[in-house]
Amino acid sequence: MIHFLNTHSKEQLAALSINNRTDTILTVKRVLTLKGFVQTLERKCQEMQTEINDFRMRFTALQSRGLPNLVNSSGKLLSHEQYANRVNNFACNQITASSSTSEQAGPPSGKNLYDKLENLFYIQHEINHLFDVQPNFYRYIEADETLIKIQRH
Repeated sequence: MIHFLNTHSKEQLAALSINNRTDTILTVKRVLTLKGFVQTLERKCQEMQTEINDFRMRFTALQSRGLPNLVNSSGKLLSHEQYANRVNNFACNQITASSSTSEQAGPPSGKNLYDKLENLFYIQHEINHLFDVQPNFYRYIEADETLIKIQRH
């Protein structure tokens, strides 16, 4: 488009209702820049959505093994400290529940305790390896910066 504007005469451009070549070239450059920013933002958003979906799948699998939920009863995300307390309470309840049920079921064989501890170790291992690649929050900052650039233009 810019090549077209630079190679045609004023008369040819006037026939196309282009009165000011310089302003038109600047507008074209601005549009192309914005198009690049929007494509970059869309790509970053798709990458983030893919990572979020992967995290949700893994976390759902852990919740099916008994890991507590990340949200409170009103649907708000828990703080890190609140969730850590919830997980600690869950672990304590698992151990005490297994010891009390083994006493009620008959002589303690250790099978219930072993099953509960094995589940806790599995959950701990999966939490430690929840991300194949540790999250890079720079990617989220890049998306914010790209959005700011779009708003500036």
